[in-house]
Amino acid sequence: MSRDEIKAEAGRLSRPGSTIRCVDEPDAVVVILEPFTLPVAGVYDQDEVGALAFRVPLEYPDASPDPTGFCVKPALHMKGTHQQPHASGTQLLFGEHWMKFSWAPKGARWDPETDSLESHLAMIERRFLRRS
Repeated sequence: MSRDEIKAEAGRLSRPGSTIRCVDEPDAVVVILEPFTLPVAGVYDQDEVGALAFRVPLEYPDASPDPTGFCVKPALHMKGTHQQPHASGTQLLFGEHWMKFSWAPKGARWDPETDSLESHLAMIERRFLRRS
């Protein structure tokens, strides 16, 4: 799939209050939702982050969007504890520090015939609902 086709599919992602932008990297397109409202309220120290980002390799849809996780900024902490969520760390992205969630997909493997950027984003949202 071409960069333009990936960007067109990303442009069809829709979340209330979010805008979509895409940034080219040498071997991927980074899809960014700004701002991003978390699908669960009251678990983290904020219910919305300035941005959520995930990489889409140029081999998409044969290759899944980055299965190692996704990034948000600013960093999130568990409400009342100031601890970072499980399986999170820091990653440099576009010259800035982002919180990287190394939350691998659970369940069925990526299927290029049925999965899409929408199903990948839905997987990220479901993962937040697990609250850890």
